[in-house]
Amino acid sequence: MSWLLILFIIAVVISPLMWFRQTPHSKRMTEFRHLANSLKIQVSLHRRPDARDEETALETVCYRLAWPETDIKQGWILQRFSQRGWDSSYDGWRWTQYQADPEWDMVLDELVPQMPSGVSAIMASRAGIGLIWDERGTAQDVQNIAAILQRLKQKAEEICH
Repeated sequence: MSWLLILFIIAVVISPLMWFRQTPHSKRMTEFRHLANSLKIQVSLHRRPDARDEETALETVCYRLAWPETDIKQGWILQRFSQRGWDSSYDGWRWTQYQADPEWDMVLDELVPQMPSGVSAIMASRAGIGLIWDERGTAQDVQNIAAILQRLKQKAEEICH
């Protein structure tokens, strides 16, 4: 009987420590974010790409490359998985708030089909070019996102210079 009491006390002491263990999903997200950071990609919580002005909850994760200079001014969102916005020429994708200039068409034609399945939006703003991603892929998806963001950033630099 005393052994049962000792085991019970040990279990009570150890159980709170188990709460500090990362889940496999949390561990994977941490690895993705460290990899993104090493690739000079900023990762931050963000509003849904189709959010209305009064919807301020930070519900998504944005992987963003900052613009190198402050004179690059863009403001458009191409998103999928929502019916808000208006049709685009990309199957399943819709423009929200603003549409990209036609100068972006060639690079978007090339990159939109290459998006990892968990990417729900491409966003260009004064802060940079970003992708909203659900972080449910692999480290290779982070590498693909980095390459896509770099290509989009290069296009922005071409357009603005």
